[in-house]
Amino acid sequence: MKKIVTIDAGTSNLRIRIVEGKNIIFERKENYGVKIGKEKFENELYKLLKECIKENGIEKEEIECIIASGMITSALGLLEIEHLHVPVSLEKFSKNIKKIKFFEFEIHLITGIKVEKKYFREEHLKSIDVIRGEEVEVFGILEEIKVEEPTLVILPGSHNKFIEVSDGNIVDLLTTMSGEIYDVMTRYTILKTSVDEKFADKIEKKYLSLGNRAGRKYGINQGSFMLRGLDLSEKLTINEKSNYLLGLVLSEDISSLEKNGYLTKYKKIIIAGGNIIARGLFELLADMNLDNDIQVIISSELATRGALKIWEESKK
Repeated sequence: MKKIVTIDAGTSNLRIRIVEGKNIIFERKENYGVKIGKEKFENELYKLLKECIKENGIEKEEIECIIASGMITSALGLLEIEHLHVPVSLEKFSKNIKKIKFFEFEIHLITGIKVEKKYFREEHLKSIDVIRGEEVEVFGILEEIKVEEPTLVILPGSHNKFIEVSDGNIVDLLTTMSGEIYDVMTRYTILKTSVDEKFADKIEKKYLSLGNRAGRKYGINQGSFMLRGLDLSEKLTINEKSNYLLGLVLSEDISSLEKNGYLTKYKKIIIAGGNIIARGLFELLADMNLDNDIQVIISSELATRGALKIWEESKK
């Protein structure tokens, strides 16, 4: 049976998988991505790709295709490819795959998505929001969960992505910087001593909610130094204080959900991922006693499943 090789390249990570049929038979993950520089990234990717294929005893003729997504289609990757404008369907993705020669290999590249936002319309300034990689995960989610109604898909991470899906199409998106802000506040501000430069390792609902309420009432600037005040006055554990900080940062995401009308527009919400940001966001939404159907999907295979779905569509 022919094998399919998938490449998922981020800013600071890289994952190669080999798929046979519907089964992932091999995986290798590296802690570097396109931020190491274009030339170095190309060389490292080439070495890794050859190693993975050789390690599995696969001949070139046994490979049906090599398909890649994520930051690999940015200026720092193998080839910068223009984002597709929303709405974007599975068919539209499949028709816009770009095939490139990469040493002795051919790689099929899946590009990202962009949407023009109206944030600064009154000032006559343009603003766009973009994703590279998350769009493939969305189609992986739609492969795992049959969605028949307009749905909001949330992909928490360094940048939280709020992706609107309707009739199987990605129709709009919004990005917040919550994960990155949480990281900066945890490791590079005066608060690093309060939390020992550590993310929360498990959810403590009392302090997660406390941080969320502080952010909603006082804002993130005042609320952040309020943690310093707590640290000087109370004997809280590192994890309790980290939960407060997480809740404080995520209070802005809750506000974004409300201000953009997502909680009324979408009765179904899917949160993808098991990281602490995803868990924190789920807990805060659950505490709001909403009528929304909020579902969590935890899978590390979404990008691969989505890439395979797009590839299969391209063969029709």
